[in-house]
Amino acid sequence: MPETCDAYECSECGRSRPESDVRFVDGKPVCLDCLYGGAEPVAIHPIGRVVNNKARPPHGFGTTGGDISEIRLWPGMARFIKGLADETHLVVIWQPHRPRPVRSTFRRGWDGKEVGPFASRTPDRPTPIAVTDVELLKMEGTTLTVRGLDAIDGTPVLDLKVAMQSLRGRPRGSD
Repeated sequence: MPETCDAYECSECGRSRPESDVRFVDGKPVCLDCLYGGAEPVAIHPIGRVVNNKARPPHGFGTTGGDISEIRLWPGMARFIKGLADETHLVVIWQPHRPRPVRSTFRRGWDGKEVGPFASRTPDRPTPIAVTDVELLKMEGTTLTVRGLDAIDGTPVLDLKVAMQSLRGRPRGSD
């Protein structure tokens, strides 16, 4: 990424934009208007954060660390967790908070196939939102212990949903 300065020239439209209105794609500055078509940003508040021993390796794909994570919900979320401890699997929506520069194509770590971010699980995305299905191991207050979360330590959690795997075999109700 180039050195920090007050403004960059968009590599697509040529307009000078402040650093806050630019993202780097394939090492080139692209203004938010060109990247997102002028769409207004959406404000989302995290409901908690991930605590684990995972980190991203300096190079390559994946994470280091174990397979067990805690999701520590903010105390104000306690009113929303009724029935959650009865579930076996959840969908965790999270925001990658230490992304690397976005590349439009790369070789996917899983199988080496050349893909773009939308055909991969990379946290280095145009809009950093990630989703992972996890197994709920236990709950203590507003702390959930889960298996299978690929988020690193400190990651903001945006939402939780019961996974279809947890609901299969149950009679349909009003949920």
